[in-house]
Amino acid sequence: MSVRGGLSGASPELARLADTVLQPGFVGTEVPDWLRRRLADGLGGVALYSRNLVDGPQIRALTAALRAENPDVVIATDEEGGDVTRLEALTGSSRPGNLALGADDEPELT
Repeated sequence: MSVRGGLSGASPELARLADTVLQPGFVGTEVPDWLRRRLADGLGGVALYSRNLVDGPQIRALTAALRAENPDVVIATDEEGGDVTRLEALTGSSRPGNLALGADDEPELT
């Protein structure tokens, strides 16, 4: 569902402002057509998840494709390491998570 569809009856200006702060995700490793259209219309951001990321060359191509539609797009991911990893989802994080660091109670390690 698009913001414009969800804001039926709202002013075009309100829909435009909403688009500047949204960061929708998507399924797949390539930019879907609906997202290309939304970016061209001013969507301000995109969130990437493990389902979007394969390796360095694919990620570079994906972000280039997103920027081709909107050079100012904010591309975000929730990468914390440990249990929450997008970049190393297939193999597991190479860094300990916050819980492990806290349990170890070693400031130097943290």
